[in-house]
Amino acid sequence: MDKSMKDERPAAENDSPSPASGPESRKGTLSRLRKRDRHRKELTEALREKYLQCAAIVDNLKDGVFVETVRGRILDVNAAACRMLGYSREELLEMTVGDLVPPEVAASLPAKIQALTVREGVYVETVNVRKDGTRIPVEVSNTLIKIGGEKRVIAVVHDISKRLENRKKLIASHQKLEEKVRRRTEELDRANRELLAEHRLFIGGPTVVVKWRAAPGWPVEYVSPNVEKQFGYPPGEFTAEDFTFEEIIHPEDREPIAREIKDHVAAGRDSYEQVYRIANRDGDYRWVIDFTVVEKDSAGRITHYHGYILDITERKKTEEELKRHREHLEDLVEKRTAELTGMVDAMARRVVRTSDLEIAVERLKKQLRAAGLEPESGGIPPPA
Repeated sequence: MDKSMKDERPAAENDSPSPASGPESRKGTLSRLRKRDRHRKELTEALREKYLQCAAIVDNLKDGVFVETVRGRILDVNAAACRMLGYSREELLEMTVGDLVPPEVAASLPAKIQALTVREGVYVETVNVRKDGTRIPVEVSNTLIKIGGEKRVIAVVHDISKRLENRKKLIASHQKLEEKVRRRTEELDRANRELLAEHRLFIGGPTVVVKWRAAPGWPVEYVSPNVEKQFGYPPGEFTAEDFTFEEIIHPEDREPIAREIKDHVAAGRDSYEQVYRIANRDGDYRWVIDFTVVEKDSAGRITHYHGYILDITERKKTEEELKRHREHLEDLVEKRTAELTGMVDAMARRVVRTSDLEIAVERLKKQLRAAGLEPESGGIPPPA
């Protein structure tokens, strides 16, 4: 009730006209009564406006609103409840909560809704049955209040059909995703096992993996454990702060190697091969082939080099031996060619001498015949 009404009631009672009052007194009392009446009309109109406003809000809610007794009889509903269930307001006011749920749900409803059974502000999922018999999943929130001194239950019912449909789709999608993740995990696990097996085979083989920083002297950040087997260096010594890879490169190869790297970088190559010599732990130099991959940061700056180094000393020795053998064969061929050339020249000269002698003999025979002399048979034997 409004405070102004409370304040004016005693005044009205005290100001009621009395037989002893004069005309002025009666006039003042009438004015106060009219003022009080106007105030009551204003309050009534304000309450009416508030009621209509609340009714409009409730009727325009998308959720169904039910006013029920604690025994479940429906006392009032909003328009959304009628649309949701397909009943008219008059039909619903003749029903109970048990009429709007499936039989199996109705059987579990308590005969009387006690205050302790109402969970204020907590939504409970259940099922409602429409007038046409179709079932719709709903979410219900019950609140126990007092209206006119009587306990009443305010039930807010929300249709969750789309939510459950989306939930099913989400669960199905999640299951598919889980299956994809499971298969992908199995593939990655298998690939990882294969990669680990290859890695073990690789680092157990002759190729040494080295990671250098792009800094003067090429300091080593990582080297595969097989460096000790291949070149005698413990991995810890190779990656020590005071160790640089440049130290073990043959002095004659350092400048050419640095120049080649500079040319590769200038050309923008991401990988390249180099052949040079490095010293093993005992100080002996070994020929290696180095396949290098360049690593860059997001700005395109070179940060590291990854090298795959293979000892090719034996191959180099074989190549040198083949080279010497080839050079020896070339010398032999040159000498034999010179000898054969001399023999051919001598034979050619001998053939020439034989031909000249035959011509001289023929001339002599002609002269003898001209002189009336006959040459002896048998001819002149060719010179030895």
